[in-house]
Amino acid sequence: MRTLSLITKNPICRILLIIIIILPLILIEITVFRLSHTQIVPRIQVVHGKKEQININNNNKYLARVHQPLSSSILRGIIIFYPHNQEIAFLPELLWLYRSWIEMMKTEPSLWRTDLVIYTEIFTLNLQQLGCIYNRLRTNKSESPQCRVFYYQRVRLRDIQNINNTDNQLYQQIDINRSILLKTHLKTYKYVDSINIVAECYPSFAMYDYILRTDIDVFLTPYFGHFVPYNDILLVGRGGYATKFNTGRFRRIARDMNWLYGNITNIGSTWYGSPRVAQRIANFSLEAMLYLSINEFTQPERERKLGILLWPDWHYGVLLLYGSELAINHLILAENMKLGLAHTLLDQFTTNTDPYDFEKNKPLHLHCWHTYKQFSKFLFKRGKYNDIHPRKFINDTSASGFAMRMALESRLMSSTDLKEQLMNAKNSSIL
Repeated sequence: MRTLSLITKNPICRILLIIIIILPLILIEITVFRLSHTQIVPRIQVVHGKKEQININNNNKYLARVHQPLSSSILRGIIIFYPHNQEIAFLPELLWLYRSWIEMMKTEPSLWRTDLVIYTEIFTLNLQQLGCIYNRLRTNKSESPQCRVFYYQRVRLRDIQNINNTDNQLYQQIDINRSILLKTHLKTYKYVDSINIVAECYPSFAMYDYILRTDIDVFLTPYFGHFVPYNDILLVGRGGYATKFNTGRFRRIARDMNWLYGNITNIGSTWYGSPRVAQRIANFSLEAMLYLSINEFTQPERERKLGILLWPDWHYGVLLLYGSELAINHLILAENMKLGLAHTLLDQFTTNTDPYDFEKNKPLHLHCWHTYKQFSKFLFKRGKYNDIHPRKFINDTSASGFAMRMALESRLMSSTDLKEQLMNAKNSSIL
């Protein structure tokens, strides 16, 4: 007791004692969090009208791990394709993504920088009013977060003969031979550009440590401000297209293509990881999409004349997901690519009303699935939530409540308001 009394009276000893007590607790917390995100979560899926529990991954090789590097400056880019000719439909989604991006930065370490990187053909007035800058690369790690717009020439509008004569293509590396194939076979597939930007626009996002390749109809949660992939793995979200039929078909197609197949399915459209790895996947995905479109779909299917008749077993509308699945399965075996199945972190439902889910699973990213449950992007765009004030959800800790608040606030705020919040975002971030 006398020794303890002497230690506590000495200031230096007191500091050392505090460090000895607190440091193990911090390490335990980090370990517990990491373990909670490295378990394989069984999925419930409807196959041929029956519910069956399937394990997407039969071993522990593809665990999703994230961490928060201490005292590190990190650059991240949120990569999206914005179809300017459908701005009426997609502007609301961009605005709520923009609002959630700002909200996320409130919990982001002060040395981190996360840019919103948009690829489109026209630098529209709406993008200008949001304070976005045009065709300007990030040049250092201290520059404030920016909304960056880069010119991107869409596949279906390309004039192959004059493809090199466009002055705006400063950061787009177009493979002319593949462009001919894409325009010939995927001209009418409306999602091809959302993955082609990752394949062709690498010079505009190569400087980032991590990119999030995502659709527009998403929300970044405050937890995205905390965590990056651990040990350079690529995190992928979850899809909802897998059945026994198409999984078996993918195995056969991979053999026909002389590719490997690692039996990983239901891979979502969201990727979070290294820019170089993402570009590699995008290139292979496009190759697979071309092969599938030419060899595995009939003309009526490509022309969408069958609608959803063959869903979920085989559907041309999710060609991008099919191509990505083949690419990722091949690369994890052929090139030992590190993969993490982030099924509790990415592409999470905006309809989840569990008030404890955020705290338990710490989702990084919410995605609007096709639903009419709250939060529904369809009902939002139809004005069904216009009479609801966002303050109703200020204390709602569920994913649904967070999505509702971000979307409703984005609707009420002007572009100038959002721009000003972006300018002040890092000033209020937590160290």
